[in-house]
Amino acid sequence: MVSLVLVSHSKLLAESLVHLVRQMAGEEVMIGVAAGAGENHDDFGTDATQIAQVIQEVDSPDGVVVLMDLGSAILSAEMALELLPEDVRSRVHFCPAPLVEGAIAAGVQASLGNDPQTICREACQALQPKAEQLHFAEPVSPAVAVSEEVAPPVESGELHTVVLELTNAHGLHARPAARFVQTASRFNADVRVANLTTGSSFVSAKSLNALATLGALHGHQIQIQAHGEQAAEAVEALKKLVEERFGEAAVSAAPLPVPPPVQATEPQPSDERILRGLPVSEGVAVAPVFHYESLPPLIPDYEAQDTSAEWQKLQTALEKVRRAILERQREMVSRVGEEEAAIFEAHALLLSDEELLENTRRLIQENHYNAARAWKESVDEIVARFQGLADDYLKQRAVDVQDVGNQVLRELSGEAHQKIIFREPVILVADDLTPTETASLDLERVQGIALLSGGATSHSAILARSLGIPAVTGLPMRVKQIPQQTVVALDGFKGEVVIQPDENIRREFETRRTRWLEEKQRLLATTHQAAVTLDGLTIEVAANVGNLTDAQTAVQNGADGVGLLRTEFLFLTRQTAPTEEEQYQAIHQIGMTLQGKPVIVRTLDVGGDKPLPYINQQPEANPFLGVRALRLSLQQPELFRTQLRAILRAGADTYLRIMFPMVATIEEVHQANQFLQTVHAELEAEGLAHRWPIESGIMVEIPSAAVVADALAPHVAFFSIGTNDLTQYTMAAERGNPQLNYLNDALHPAVLHLIGEVTNAAEKHGKWVGVCGELAGDVEAVPILIGLGVRELSVNAAGIPRVKAIVRALTTEQARQIAQQAVACANAQQVRQLAADFLKTLPEVSH
Repeated sequence: MVSLVLVSHSKLLAESLVHLVRQMAGEEVMIGVAAGAGENHDDFGTDATQIAQVIQEVDSPDGVVVLMDLGSAILSAEMALELLPEDVRSRVHFCPAPLVEGAIAAGVQASLGNDPQTICREACQALQPKAEQLHFAEPVSPAVAVSEEVAPPVESGELHTVVLELTNAHGLHARPAARFVQTASRFNADVRVANLTTGSSFVSAKSLNALATLGALHGHQIQIQAHGEQAAEAVEALKKLVEERFGEAAVSAAPLPVPPPVQATEPQPSDERILRGLPVSEGVAVAPVFHYESLPPLIPDYEAQDTSAEWQKLQTALEKVRRAILERQREMVSRVGEEEAAIFEAHALLLSDEELLENTRRLIQENHYNAARAWKESVDEIVARFQGLADDYLKQRAVDVQDVGNQVLRELSGEAHQKIIFREPVILVADDLTPTETASLDLERVQGIALLSGGATSHSAILARSLGIPAVTGLPMRVKQIPQQTVVALDGFKGEVVIQPDENIRREFETRRTRWLEEKQRLLATTHQAAVTLDGLTIEVAANVGNLTDAQTAVQNGADGVGLLRTEFLFLTRQTAPTEEEQYQAIHQIGMTLQGKPVIVRTLDVGGDKPLPYINQQPEANPFLGVRALRLSLQQPELFRTQLRAILRAGADTYLRIMFPMVATIEEVHQANQFLQTVHAELEAEGLAHRWPIESGIMVEIPSAAVVADALAPHVAFFSIGTNDLTQYTMAAERGNPQLNYLNDALHPAVLHLIGEVTNAAEKHGKWVGVCGELAGDVEAVPILIGLGVRELSVNAAGIPRVKAIVRALTTEQARQIAQQAVACANAQQVRQLAADFLKTLPEVSH
């Protein structure tokens, strides 16, 4: 392993830096310190003799990398080199990297076993992410030569560039990467992207595979560069796409949830008969095992004589597979919904991936490979790159690439795609299933899926959940040794497979399966009924909606109304502001869809984190605490006025309420209400039909609004608590920061105290309180919120049946008591344990 020597004028600095490097690189790397001058090296300065001595002390056959701080340190190090024996001197590498950042990077690289050249190169690039993050005017250029791949080639035309942070859940995974490629491909420009966080090289933004192998995750910074005729437009479009989180922030229609596991006695067989894995799709099943083996496609070994004909053969196969994939997507939309079926859109995009096609074309043209061999080799190379990534989520994308690759190979060889059909019910056992194989399952026969590979975020797991098939992944190799037709019991709640269960366990699993299926149907059957507690209190269970499709799903799932209509969908995906008529039509259509039930329309809730291209917003260091939501609307009176006119007009024959987001002070409420009065007067004067009076409320997302709720209550019709932001601001923890997840639990007693402040003020003034954050759909939170005085819960449409079932299973007194206990807890963990124990006492919920 390569050793490090730190040369500094300050002994204290160098010794502290060693401690910091060890925190990052571990204890294995040998690090020597040659710092200070004088008898005990306590004075500032450097000593060539000491440097030479330290180098010899840590000398390694793999080499020694020396990092220095200031000018005379370099001179001393060069003098020290002359004092070393020839064999030691040959192993010494001077690195011109910055001392602190460079030492950390060098330590990490040395701990990985890299060579001195790699260590020096990485250390020299250590300042680049900092410079980009601080928008430094000039790029940082290391003094040593680095790989030419660090920057894209600059050809003719102005180079346009931007640095962005990925704020969506998984970064550039399959679907966002697909949208990124689609967007980049629209422009006549050479567009490249690099991951600054990992220090990756630039790759083509028009290659799905090259893009995804950047390993760009949530929170990573990427740099986009483009040159060519439409370079500026390309960079702007990609910037907008990333800042809108690839559309993932919007709530999409989701399949109805299945209830939590039914309680059952623990199975009693010996451990040898229980295989444990990861539960990825809930449910239980008992059936014989069927081992599914996907045979590899046939690859001919002939040499291509006519390369043009071979290339055309591949093009024909690609087109046939593309049509088949899109047909499969249309079929799956009807079975699992658009969101889950969208993976097949990414599959189709892989077929036109420029890197994949170029590699294949080159192998055919230059090496005279036949189409199948060339395609397989190109696909295998990309699969290997995915499998070599550190992130488990991105590793699983290798399955998607292999899936598409095999479809093309089968088309080239004339093998027809086979639907997986069984003569009797089975538990399907396999190494893994591709999305295509999962979509091809015979749902009448496949009772469960048991896999060696895959994870909860794999696309096969997502499809299994959407199709309602219990599934367990990550099982030990022993599952492959179970004889064909052996009966097993699969528990998709616990992630267990019981081999040859005895009669008692079989009956137990079959009973649980029956009750589980019945419970699903029972929830669906009663979801259109009101949610009334056992002692007669009605709780309105509404839906959070982001577009017309969401509204339609909400109605199907029994929503009592819309507790939050996000109007951002009208503003975010365009270059100009929506007109009054456009907003009126969209809101009116959603209002009509709810068939007379109330719809709470939230006014525009955007800011620096979701900037609008047609509004001149100044950059903000912390956009979450900046000009956003109602603050932005009040500063953009024409935009605000147009939206209020559209809402009031749309409410003329629909039941609309209006809600102002991110209110902090009573002055903001007065200003918003004055805007509303002015717009009403305008519409009245113009003779345009509109809803008046209209109920107007505010969102409580800022602690100050909760604290002064008593003063705000006389001026609003209702409060709606946005628990996501309320938690973020109360705990001073950005909710998108994965390192702070432990602080972002809305069941923290501090947040519950604030909710109680709001409900107490509302009750005093005869107003009602709703919750429209994620907490409203959290089954453990529902009793607590009701006990605190919340009377409306607005959840994602999929959660409506379950939330209604919980409401019907309790009394208001039970809810009040559990709420009092929750507020008295010390932390969120205690609250959750309390809530989980309480839910077990509710028979309609726990069984």
